[in-house]
Amino acid sequence: MAEGEGRFWLVVAPVGVVLLALLTVWVVVFSREEAAEPGDVASPGTSEVGVPVPGELAELWAAPRVAAPVRGPGAELIRLWPHDPTVALVTATGVHGYQTVDGGPVWELEPPPTAGAPCAASETVNSSGLGAVLHRSATGGCTLLVVLEVTEGEPLWWRELPAPEGEPADPAEAAGAVVAMGETTVSVSLEAEGEPAAFHRLATETGEELPLPSPPDGAEGSCTESRLPRSVHQDGNRIVVRSRCLGEPPRDEVSVYHADTGEWEWSNQATEAERFEVEGVLAGDPVLLLRAGELVAYAETGQVLWRHPIGVADGDEVRPGPLPGAHSVVTGDVLFTRYVPVSMVDPDEANPADEGAVHVAGYGLAEGEIRWTAELPAGTQLLGVDEAGGPLLAEPADGGVQRVFALDWATGERSDVGTVPFSSDLADDRQIAAFDEHQLYLLTALAAETPTVRLHAYERSAGG
Repeated sequence: MAEGEGRFWLVVAPVGVVLLALLTVWVVVFSREEAAEPGDVASPGTSEVGVPVPGELAELWAAPRVAAPVRGPGAELIRLWPHDPTVALVTATGVHGYQTVDGGPVWELEPPPTAGAPCAASETVNSSGLGAVLHRSATGGCTLLVVLEVTEGEPLWWRELPAPEGEPADPAEAAGAVVAMGETTVSVSLEAEGEPAAFHRLATETGEELPLPSPPDGAEGSCTESRLPRSVHQDGNRIVVRSRCLGEPPRDEVSVYHADTGEWEWSNQATEAERFEVEGVLAGDPVLLLRAGELVAYAETGQVLWRHPIGVADGDEVRPGPLPGAHSVVTGDVLFTRYVPVSMVDPDEANPADEGAVHVAGYGLAEGEIRWTAELPAGTQLLGVDEAGGPLLAEPADGGVQRVFALDWATGERSDVGTVPFSSDLADDRQIAAFDEHQLYLLTALAAETPTVRLHAYERSAGG
């Protein structure tokens, strides 16, 4: 099964942090006064297995359609940042702010004079309501960083970052940039593979560029000689740097730092025969790395807690495990992740019923063993992680609705929340969501001669 199939995405989050904006999207905002178009939605019914669909979530307001890319370059950019009393919308055509109470527009970001279209943005705003957006520069690179305050929509500062070597000007060919908004720093990786020269860390209040952190002299587990950084990745409040120790023999080193303070937390040096090929960071608290076919968990001191082989080993032995990429979230003491079951990679155990289904599991962080698994219907999507740390998901049901439900992170037990209607003129079946204490925001792409996006706000539970 190819990565991304099944219309399901998971995102990585620090323990105890509520995610307010997740996934890739299409979106816009409306006023409460605009009436729904006739035939725009369908009525609730029953699921494919005959289970009654829970009560419909009350719609609070809907915003007018807005033109924005729904496929191709720019479609993956869209972000939604709720920060009471404003919800900010980022698309490839601009950044807008709306009132959370009724969807009324309150501001539109005035970018710097040399700025082109937005091309990347932070997943969320910080607790002060500050978000970060990368714009195209005058030369075409995705390098002009703007930090703004979402209540008033005012830029706090902007700075043009040096483009990575070989950065293409064509948006369709540009390397994927990643922006992380912290409390006191904002980090930007202009190159998807974590090239150190393309990583920038800046002070949130001033835009001052900060150096790449390094271990203190004599730090346990770190190089005793000079080092050459090879890759830099950030997840949540952790920065992970892989370096090459230049002594004899040369060795690999992984060091972890607090993203906001830059404070060194631990280093772990490979043996002579071992190489640290960091394929991805699944979580930053605790640190979970995908390394050369293994999922590796580290304690706060940098010691390896456990290793969990994944994929297919020599001799075609199947080792089910978390999918690489943005498919996992740490919540409580469990890694909640989408995974590939044995029957989907081993022809001898093939099960036609597995095709298209979404398989999720809870891995215990203390030991790395699977505590529970669940099979969800094709088309299931993650909407977010609620205040209790439970994944909030949506699945299609008969009657033209989506059923919203939560999974208990500790047991995988399901609890229904309510339903929301599908629009009858969707251009794509993908949606993204964000939510605050009171409302669930759902964003959809609509079929039109000019691609458009639309946002609806719903009560968080059926019956208000």
